[in-house]
Amino acid sequence: MFKHNRTALIAATGLILATAGVAWAYTTDTDSGGSIANISGGKRFVIQQRTDSTPGRAELRGTSSTTGASASGRFKLVSGGKYVSVMQVLNVVAAGATSGPSEPITQLAVRPKSGGNYEFYVVQGSQVCSGAPTVVVGSTYDVSVSVSTGQSPQYRINGVVCQKSNPDGDKAGTVYDGSLKSGRYFYPKMGAYNTSSNQAQSGGGSTIEWTEIAI
Repeated sequence: MFKHNRTALIAATGLILATAGVAWAYTTDTDSGGSIANISGGKRFVIQQRTDSTPGRAELRGTSSTTGASASGRFKLVSGGKYVSVMQVLNVVAAGATSGPSEPITQLAVRPKSGGNYEFYVVQGSQVCSGAPTVVVGSTYDVSVSVSTGQSPQYRINGVVCQKSNPDGDKAGTVYDGSLKSGRYFYPKMGAYNTSSNQAQSGGGSTIEWTEIAI
């Protein structure tokens, strides 16, 4: 189901964010209904409900690599939160290319939780992040991802590890297209990205804030 979930990157002006004396380079990726705005210590990401094959998105994209990638920040759900990816790692489909059509390895997302509030889960395989804190609107969580070649992305939420395999077998540096192909660049993204379930569940839009961003 998810092996065909690809996203074409939108080229954007390169930005530099200084955090604790370290420079982080990234580009932005938004659809027509998405926006990214500066707030104190970080950025606000606003997206609209997914209505067709193009997902609502407002994200920061890290540098492509063939060895490893990481991203981190403090995450806050302001509104929405129905089937929204907040951090992901993707492989570039074309061998040797650093950008272009890409396929997610795994995506860390939030969705409504039984009894109210929201939960963290990995979209590929709909796998709940066991032990991770419940997501409450307005609360802040430390979230990060790290991955090396041949591995599945490892997410951490307030120190709790959430590392799930992609059911298709994709790992960093590989792409599944009926057969597993290696030698691909991969990169992290963070912000807000509506998953395919957002449209199916009439999930609406979302507003998310990230501070202390490193990508």
